[in-house]
Amino acid sequence: MSAKSLGILAATILVVPALAHAGADRAGTTAANFLSAGAGARSLGMGGAGVALTGDLDRVPWNVASLAWLGETEFAASHAGDTDHGNQEWLAAGGRLIQSRARWSASALHQGEGSIQGRDAANQSTGDFNAGDMALSVQGGRPLGRIASMGLGAKWVTEDLGPAMRGSGLTFDAGVMVRYGMLALGAAAQNALGHMTFGSSKYPFPTNYGLGIAVDHAATGLRLALDANFPTAYYTDLRGGAEWHWEDHLALRTGYRSELGAPSSEALSGPSFGLGAGTHGVWLD
Repeated sequence: MSAKSLGILAATILVVPALAHAGADRAGTTAANFLSAGAGARSLGMGGAGVALTGDLDRVPWNVASLAWLGETEFAASHAGDTDHGNQEWLAAGGRLIQSRARWSASALHQGEGSIQGRDAANQSTGDFNAGDMALSVQGGRPLGRIASMGLGAKWVTEDLGPAMRGSGLTFDAGVMVRYGMLALGAAAQNALGHMTFGSSKYPFPTNYGLGIAVDHAATGLRLALDANFPTAYYTDLRGGAEWHWEDHLALRTGYRSELGAPSSEALSGPSFGLGAGTHGVWLD
């Protein structure tokens, strides 16, 4: 069996069997749940739809296979604020691996949860402390012929939930993509395998399996994306987004995320908006 066939088979094994296991019955049983929010201001502004999008490093957290389409060395940074999930800072770099067709990238994600009031077993205040999470990632991607690609990634994750609640663990990402003209299809596994360790206790990561379709109409600067996500410990969700570019100087984004079967008060459901501006190769989102 060729390397291309093995790559496609491996991604299929990761993605397809898991689709039947999505649901909310195991909600609250995972750790490092900040990973579920995703990273990168561009896709976040499109409702979190990004499994089939390519073009820059910002798409890699949503499907590592998008890395294979990176044209040149890039550096990226983004900030995203959310009243429910604190502030997110993301830094990344990537490019071609020497003279090969493969690409590499590395990134750091920090999620600041702000100040939290500590309580002991008797519900007495023990003072405030700052909670925060971090993920350090490395990824590799490679084209499979002219229209397909695959990618693999690993991330080391730490959580700081107070003086007595610090954990860490290793988890993995995988993905495949197919592009033909304006149309792209993608399948991705995020935070698969591994576990978070807090002292003697171990918890699974918030694994997610996603399928996506995207249309990129370069002549008008319009991109449309639609994803279906199947987390192993949360509600299945649908995400849709649109992005419009004016030349290479301005981008307007909007999107919507819907958690299927979730109560109306579910915090992750709802619209999102984003704005980007750039000139001479420098872009701010």
